[in-house]
Amino acid sequence: MRFLLLPFLVFLSYLSAQAADAAVSVEATADVTTETLSSTLKLYLKSRDGTKIYAEATGNKNGPHVIFAHGLACTNAAFDPLFNDRSMTSSLYMVRYDTRGHGLSGKPLSPDFYTSDRYADDVKAVIAGFKLKKPFFVGWSLGGAIGADIAANFPTPLPFSGLIWLAGLPYIGDILPKVATPKVLSFLPGLEETNNATSALQTRIDFVETLSSATATVPYDIKLAWVGSAVYLPPAAASLALGRSQDPSKLLAQGKAGWPLLIIHGTKDLQIDGNAVISNMAPLFKNVETHMIQGAGHIPFFDDESSVAKYILAWTKRIARTRPY
Repeated sequence: MRFLLLPFLVFLSYLSAQAADAAVSVEATADVTTETLSSTLKLYLKSRDGTKIYAEATGNKNGPHVIFAHGLACTNAAFDPLFNDRSMTSSLYMVRYDTRGHGLSGKPLSPDFYTSDRYADDVKAVIAGFKLKKPFFVGWSLGGAIGADIAANFPTPLPFSGLIWLAGLPYIGDILPKVATPKVLSFLPGLEETNNATSALQTRIDFVETLSSATATVPYDIKLAWVGSAVYLPPAAASLALGRSQDPSKLLAQGKAGWPLLIIHGTKDLQIDGNAVISNMAPLFKNVETHMIQGAGHIPFFDDESSVAKYILAWTKRIARTRPY
């Protein structure tokens, strides 16, 4: 059975790579749904190294601009609860994208494509593609580490209004063992597994089961979508995304200089310890606001979307008005 499953997993990784490259021929499409107040603009952008980056935007262009980056083995679709919230779309211009290696974006399999500057280039492509003006950057889980890429590769003062960590990993490096739970660390070998299809597939299912604090009540179709997102990440790309190096020194320097930071975390997060993130990072930022959402897990915007939306809206409104940085 193990030998039958291995070709199946390889075939799934092949299909995921082909899906990104065989995207629709038009560069942008628009559709209107009952869930949003404005049309959704979908773009296939090209990063500086040629990697395709899939992104989409909706909301109020006259409001603050906000970029959302998802976590490991997920896609931008995870942000559906926030992007379907009329209070969010009526106040903010919201852009979400699939990070390289994930979803509909390109899946290069060379370490040269997973350096800090490449991740920053992807953000630059998103900013240019949607004509964003001094956006806020929201990083969920591993997406939080992209804040360090921004600080290291954009000119200062940074052309961003602020940084938001949603159950976010501050950066890849010495902070990881301080904030990551043993549970999530135990998943990493399976997410990178290329020789054991049974282990690789089971790890993706187990990983999904730790996203919500109320996993038993998450609708089955949503869990299937989350597992599908994890399968879209080739194991080799997972290894490259997790193994890349970052220099957090410029992130910390900008935090000390007043770059605003909002930390939102759930008290029942099974993957990243929110209290550890706050105790290790909040003292290093001059302008920081923190919120622990009671009962929420690693995907707080699914477990308690209204609280996450409330905190984001209030904070971005204040920062956009006071412009502390």
